[in-house]
Amino acid sequence: VGERRRTRRYHLLTRVDILVAGDTNVSWGSMSNLSWTGVALCARQFLKPGQGVTLRFRFQGEEGREVTESLVAKVIWRNGDSVGLEFEPPLTTGSPSLQQAAHLVAHLMLKEA
Repeated sequence: VGERRRTRRYHLLTRVDILVAGDTNVSWGSMSNLSWTGVALCARQFLKPGQGVTLRFRFQGEEGREVTESLVAKVIWRNGDSVGLEFEPPLTTGSPSLQQAAHLVAHLMLKEA
């Protein structure tokens, strides 16, 4: 029996684009973990605590269509190639980030279910 879905599903890819404030270059990192307040990445680009960035998350749809969502974050910690970033603002009730990252929010809700 085939599964019927009301909406298309998008799968979060682990690659995250990193756009540093004031820089035109785009680098990337591999997502280690994700929460409502931030993300941990493995990134070779040097990011220092307190630095502001924009993170671009990529989703792949069933038909191959790609969707991207961007969130502003601040570097909280760094240990070698591992870096922790906090969303500004976090994905909390009433936050404008919730509307900017509908697919990311759906992914987090699915993982918690």
